[in-house]
Amino acid sequence: MIGHVILINWFCLTLLWALSVRIKDSSIVDIYWGFGFVVMAWSAFFLSHLDGNQVSINQWYMCGLVSIWGLRLTYFLAQRNIGKGEDYRYVKMRETSKKDWRFVSFFQSIYVSRITPINHCYPIFIVFSNQDYFESRLFTIIALVVFFIGFFIESLSDQQLKEFRSDPANADKIINIGLWRYSRHPNYFGDFVQWLGIFILSLNTGLLWGILAPAMMLFIFLKLTIRLLESAQLKKRPEYKDYVESTNKFFPSLWKSR
Repeated sequence: MIGHVILINWFCLTLLWALSVRIKDSSIVDIYWGFGFVVMAWSAFFLSHLDGNQVSINQWYMCGLVSIWGLRLTYFLAQRNIGKGEDYRYVKMRETSKKDWRFVSFFQSIYVSRITPINHCYPIFIVFSNQDYFESRLFTIIALVVFFIGFFIESLSDQQLKEFRSDPANADKIINIGLWRYSRHPNYFGDFVQWLGIFILSLNTGLLWGILAPAMMLFIFLKLTIRLLESAQLKKRPEYKDYVESTNKFFPSLWKSR
């Protein structure tokens, strides 16, 4: 079942790659990031039950939470990126690879950069691959509470950032209001918390290796995404150093903020 789910996602990615070549904009791959999880969750759901397996409330919850997370992210990225032109990363790759761009984009922009969703899907695969497990109401309640706390944090921080950037008076300023006073990346923290909730839901199977999903997400945020973003910010805005010194990088702190 897992192999079929991966193939379905890769088929969708291939169609997306063909579209990106036609419209000459590989940025649409970024928009698919969250939706890819939704595709894999519901693919696992339907494939599991085509085999005659009984539907469990845990599986409904899993698809529901992944859909809420993925569709919100897809809408947010689409609203932010559509009509803004191709992302500078892909423009640079296109200029560097020249005639080989289609080949490069097929393997690097589409597949290599999208392998991580498969790793993040461990909790999903666990829930749909193991039929003999208990369903703990406690784990389910904790999972839902944790997930929606993360959803609130990410949604609010994204909205605060959007409103801050929409004000011309803030053009050269660094956001340090709202949730951004307590963490330099509250949106990423909220994202991580949601996947922590999804992992907790997978504990109903009695298996622990679903922890790899939030753990890997945390590693990518701290060691790759945030490091690259902040390196660029420090080069562009020396005053960003003051924000770094006064505000926690990832995990919010009420004491360090000012």
